[in-house]
Amino acid sequence: MIRTAAAVGDHTTAQVGLRLVADNQDWSMCLADFAEFQRAKGLADTTVRNRASILRSLQRSCGQHYTGVTLADLRRHIGRQGIAAGSRRTERGAIVAFFQFLHEDGYRDDDPTMKLAAVSAPKGTPRPFTAEQIDAMINGGAYRKTRAMILLGYYQGFRVSSIARVHGEDIDVLSNTIRTIGKGSKVGTLSLHPVIRDLAETMPADDWWFPARGGRPGYVSSASVTNLITLAKKRAGITDPRLTPHSLRHAFGTDLVDNGVDIRVIQELMMHESLATTQIYTGVSARKKQEGIVTLPVRSIQARSGRRAA
Repeated sequence: MIRTAAAVGDHTTAQVGLRLVADNQDWSMCLADFAEFQRAKGLADTTVRNRASILRSLQRSCGQHYTGVTLADLRRHIGRQGIAAGSRRTERGAIVAFFQFLHEDGYRDDDPTMKLAAVSAPKGTPRPFTAEQIDAMINGGAYRKTRAMILLGYYQGFRVSSIARVHGEDIDVLSNTIRTIGKGSKVGTLSLHPVIRDLAETMPADDWWFPARGGRPGYVSSASVTNLITLAKKRAGITDPRLTPHSLRHAFGTDLVDNGVDIRVIQELMMHESLATTQIYTGVSARKKQEGIVTLPVRSIQARSGRRAA
């Protein structure tokens, strides 16, 4: 509950305002400590940023110091209307990790998430681009580097974070491999697709493929990759809101399954820790369903019942 002058008795509005500012500063410092804790565990920067955003939303929802957040506050926040089950589960994971950190590091004497029920969410399903949609994005007026991003997303199955940090030295044409950093800062060496091998001949051999803009060092942000591919999607006339840059990775996994590639090979190519994650892609694709249903023979159906003639 947000503090008001009435709620704090004799405190003036100014005093309440100062307390809210102090609370906000405490949250900021605590979130910074939590971020360092997560990075020390090897969590990806994207995960750290996403969790910080979720926890800032919780702070606004509760309107109080993190030491005063209760189980009821957490239930109310996670159970709010208009949130998909998958998002609820993600938020719960971030909140549980945060309050476990607070308890273990002595910020709180208790952990209010101990009795926070797990969130049931349906099994995920891939949302792949079709071959025609990928062609439309590549040939729809996208700039050269955006096209390269799309190709990396589909032919290597890269997430946007992996696309952003591709360096010329990651490519080894002799061994036909490409190095990358996947989820959880996991380093992997993957087989290089011939399309990306050819692409490498047109890209910097000793620099970032997608350098940061404005003279800044390093490579572009994951958000920039997302924005550029999203613009290519819109330019291609693709309006399905479920399709995102990550759908290129979904297309990669789905098409490998359709082409009969062994599921363990796909797991390695997608750098999945768990085979269960890869098995999401073993669901039957729309193309396979269409190919299957048309195998039923076509019958000649007479226009009339024939009862009158009989």
